[in-house]
Amino acid sequence: MFKWFLALLALVTACTQPKSAELSPADFRTAVAGTDWELHELNGETAPVGAGGRRATIRFESDTPRVAGFAGCNSYFGAYALDGGVLRFSAIGMTKMACSEGMSLEQQLAKALEATRRYNIANRELILLNEVGPVAKFVAVPPP
Repeated sequence: MFKWFLALLALVTACTQPKSAELSPADFRTAVAGTDWELHELNGETAPVGAGGRRATIRFESDTPRVAGFAGCNSYFGAYALDGGVLRFSAIGMTKMACSEGMSLEQQLAKALEATRRYNIANRELILLNEVGPVAKFVAVPPP
């Protein structure tokens, strides 16, 4: 009975953890580029909004492996590398404004990007994952 329970628990855990897609770099770029993605969850909780009540965002460029977005107070930019299902962000830089709100969000988002190792794209959601599970969930913003 206990073995059956462990097997069921393993199956449920496997089903709840998003799996990395195996997109080529070109297919990944096609899937994510040209879209603004708004941050809705951060480290398993509803993401706070930043300065001016704005959500943090990420936007992937269509012709280079670069990203940019709004982090909560400042704009940020950087690079990403994709190798099979492994996604890594690097060279993340930010403008240096100080805001009365959004600074904590910036720090948390920067840590989530740094911790990202995998991704899942489904139903207009982009989920960034570390070795354990989701660190950020972005939702595609519909075009105007």
